[in-house]
Amino acid sequence: MVYNTILITTDGSENARKAVQKGIELARACGSKVYALYVMEMNPVGITREAIHRDWKTAMQVSLPEHISPAQWREFAKIADENWKIERKKHLEEKAENILSYVEELGKNKDVNVEKVHIEGKPANEILDFASDKKVDLIVMGTLGMGSDGTFRLGRVAERVIHNAGCDVMSVR
Repeated sequence: MVYNTILITTDGSENARKAVQKGIELARACGSKVYALYVMEMNPVGITREAIHRDWKTAMQVSLPEHISPAQWREFAKIADENWKIERKKHLEEKAENILSYVEELGKNKDVNVEKVHIEGKPANEILDFASDKKVDLIVMGTLGMGSDGTFRLGRVAERVIHNAGCDVMSVR
């Protein structure tokens, strides 16, 4: 089968690199256009609601003797949260550029046109939406990947994409 448009998803993991290589090889054989997609997850790393509540309560207990009012603490927490989001997004955009540049370079070496794309959101949802919007013929992805917390996820995103994609999906392990 010939695929005119291929979406290669990557998170930079070794498993994803294998999928990138297979996707580029297939794109070269088919003369396909390639989108390389990295999805940036903005969820806090290692922070649970319970931990935030516990830390907030502790900070409030500490702040009272230090003459910081609850209103001042809430304002500080808002500013800190905004700063965290800005820094996290900047970090993820730099990471995305590095990861996607690898795909672009591999494509250049094989005479394959690669368009780099990074989006913010939940990986499975964004992959499915992007594939639908761009009417891709094939999604190429690894079977496991590294989550935003640095741990490997065994097929959660791949499983959702495979079950819900409106096109073919090649899962590489």
